Amino acid sequence: MKSGLLLLTLSALLQSTTAKRFPKNYEKTLDLAQDILDELFLTSENTKVDNTNHETKTEKSSDTVEDKPKADLQTGPEAQQTLASSTANIDPNLHYDGDELIDWINNNGGYIHPNARIGLDPTGKYRGVFVKTVEEGGTEEGIEGDEIVCRIPWSLLVKPADYGYNKYFSCESMKELYKQFQLGEKSFYAPYIKYLMNQPRGRMITEWSDDGKDFLSIMLNKVWDEEDEEWVGGLPPKFVKSYEDTWVNWCKGDDNELAKQAFYQFTSRDEDTLMVPFYDMHNHSNDPKKLNTISAKPRRAGKPFVLRAIRDIKPGDQIYISYTRCNRCWHDPSYKDCTTFSHYNSADVFDLFGFVEDFPQTWVFDIKTKSPKDIWDEVNFCLEHDEEAGTLLVSFGDNYSTNPNEWIPTDGGLVFLHKELLRLNKFAKKHKDDKELIAKIPQYEWEATWRYHGALMTAISAAIVAADIGQSKAETWKPPGGDSSDDEDESEDENSSDDDDSSDDEDSSDDEGAKLVPRFSPGSDEL
Repeated sequence: MKSGLLLLTLSALLQSTTAKRFPKNYEKTLDLAQDILDELFLTSENTKVDNTNHETKTEKSSDTVEDKPKADLQTGPEAQQTLASSTANIDPNLHYDGDELIDWINNNGGYIHPNARIGLDPTGKYRGVFVKTVEEGGTEEGIEGDEIVCRIPWSLLVKPADYGYNKYFSCESMKELYKQFQLGEKSFYAPYIKYLMNQPRGRMITEWSDDGKDFLSIMLNKVWDEEDEEWVGGLPPKFVKSYEDTWVNWCKGDDNELAKQAFYQFTSRDEDTLMVPFYDMHNHSNDPKKLNTISAKPRRAGKPFVLRAIRDIKPGDQIYISYTRCNRCWHDPSYKDCTTFSHYNSADVFDLFGFVEDFPQTWVFDIKTKSPKDIWDEVNFCLEHDEEAGTLLVSFGDNYSTNPNEWIPTDGGLVFLHKELLRLNKFAKKHKDDKELIAKIPQYEWEATWRYHGALMTAISAAIVAADIGQSKAETWKPPGGDSSDDEDESEDENSSDDDDSSDDEDSSDDEGAKLVPRFSPGSDEL
């Protein structure tokens, strides 16, 4: 194990003296957090963990397990397409093979690698871009490292007349896509436009039904702002500006269903101010074991958009891109092509694309507390999953952090996370099987909300456990406020009302839990 990493399990965790500095239910919340992580990772078919010295959660009595709803954390392309193919949101492009589009690109000065195909994965569950097998007409070499996967010429990009490499928003680009939607079959971009116009609606949260948005907002503990008529505060995401705010009011665009469809397709698929055919049909991952390409947008008008393989991609493998290639958790800060807005965190990915991304994940929680020492705070961390070791790696801060100690959560930040974990757990018990709500909220929105609920439960649990390990065992670490005894009463007061309702969350298990590794340095070499 690398120096500076700490690896502890629940039996050691519960002996922590840190618990004395927090509310009376602190250890109960730790137990809940550890239990959530156990259910997700110790019982995972893809995780190799030595369970010899403790019983797993699946072996516990049923009444103990049922007391704590399992977090729902299906992630990645499977989650994207599973939701897309639900009966409430059928994707007419699910069986799309892209032959017409690829021919259009190749016949107009572009290039698609002959071993690349658009279609379903071998299980038939989700759509993406894959390397052809020999049986599908590909070669044994697949796509080799540094080869071009696609080169889309300037003439085939939907773009603004005033394109700039460092320009990240353009009403003109949106209006150009809307114009092509109006032209339809007559558009020069017809093979691409037809695909976009067949995409399912309602992926972005701002396009959800009022019932779906309200339910998600309540789950996130947001407050309705009567003056601005929007949900604010609470847990992330903050929600991007709506069609009305951006397109109608700011861009002064037409207000009709076709314009709305064009707006949402642009907002969820653009590369800053560009729409890039074929490229935007790839699925997303920042997992170093999956991500196998890197893209480069044109430095200036007239140049092509290029996607290149960063290593050999075998026949049958999926070709992944990163929707957040400049994510502050995993990318190399010196990478010159990261002068872009594609630095979204995991909450932003859910907001913009409607799915929970797989690991690694990036989380930022803005926190306002009653404590005079913590008027405003932020918990910022990266979360990685090592399947072979069965560990979660929690990195407080990110690749830009110069002093990692500054990012270890404060007392106020941890109190906030503890309260939110208990509240989310209680929310699931109350609402997840509510038949009236299930009938009222569209299926896609209902399923997406609970998947994101599971992601929040996992992320908050990981941060709580890792911070507790670090504060109790890292000898060089000192609480930001010095001696925390002055904050003890304040922490008690803040939690008394919520924690009193959470007595049914208690679990007396002394099992060892899923292993967590808190990392107290930026440590980008881990990736």
